[in-house]
Amino acid sequence: MKATTKRDQTKRFEGDVDVCCHRVYFWYDIGYRKLTEDLKRCLTKEAEERAKTCIIDGCCSGELNCLYTFTHAKDCEIRGWWQIERE
Repeated sequence: MKATTKRDQTKRFEGDVDVCCHRVYFWYDIGYRKLTEDLKRCLTKEAEERAKTCIIDGCCSGELNCLYTFTHAKDCEIRGWWQIERE
């Protein structure tokens, strides 16, 4: 899993997980937020759980929304996408 920087300097966190016998790729646009180990765990867990629910319902990709509370800040919604990797 890694954080990448897009052209407009916002950061993206991406990774992959195994879900229901599929390799699932996911990414989140984390903006200018600090990418902590806790945030990585939270985003990865959310991607895994959401992908599992959607795969069981017959989907092969979908939107991600993770509500995260940063220190000394209000809740923040972090959005992304997941999809089953094709070979």
